[in-house]
Amino acid sequence: MQGDGKYADFSSPFILGVEFYRNDVIISFMSTEQKTINYKWIPFTTYILIGINVIVFLFEELCGGSENLQTALNFGALYTPYVFFNGQIYRIFTSIFLHFGVEHLGANMISLCAIGPYVEHYFGHFLFLVLYIFSGLIGNMVSMFFEWNSGIFSISAGASGAIFGLLSVFILFALNPKLRRVFPIQRVILSIFLSLVAGLNDPSIDFAAHFGGLVGGLILAFIMQEIIRFSIRRERLTN
Repeated sequence: MQGDGKYADFSSPFILGVEFYRNDVIISFMSTEQKTINYKWIPFTTYILIGINVIVFLFEELCGGSENLQTALNFGALYTPYVFFNGQIYRIFTSIFLHFGVEHLGANMISLCAIGPYVEHYFGHFLFLVLYIFSGLIGNMVSMFFEWNSGIFSISAGASGAIFGLLSVFILFALNPKLRRVFPIQRVILSIFLSLVAGLNDPSIDFAAHFGGLVGGLILAFIMQEIIRFSIRRERLTN
């Protein structure tokens, strides 16, 4: 059995007094003493994803137990031989929403709740979802590649690859001096590093999925950011 990782608990979103202006993709930063956050904005995509993961987990528990390998396979956990030899490609997607045990689910959902709103506020609801799913898919495909080459196969599941893709956005934030002053970037990047190191030393953690999700997410996040900036510049020129 292989879960794809556990995470440190990051700071709760919105405590930093960050306000995003999505129409310009320009971010203004104010301390909590200067201005309070507008709580009318709701990161509903993040909450929907958490809800889906929890509901799927409850169904797993009711249908044999989330830590039962056969139950995991029945629900669509990733198993490389089934993908390659049985054509069950859907497992690359479905495994993103499965977890082994309460601890695995809790660690991933706490991480998603802590960092998801930051990224969702930055990119918007739809692009956030695209980044999340894409990172999870890439993480799983990288995991399968490493397993295929090693000849050692395991059943894996979890949202960690997708969450690492969200974490990669903080690497982009680190390149922006204004963002570095506001976001807990150093702690997040340190957590990324420690999680990757832990994955190397713990055979129950899918290091390849973490790494694949991180790199895949970083590439897509950079592309999305540049497309948005280009669109804004073009709109300003036409107006």
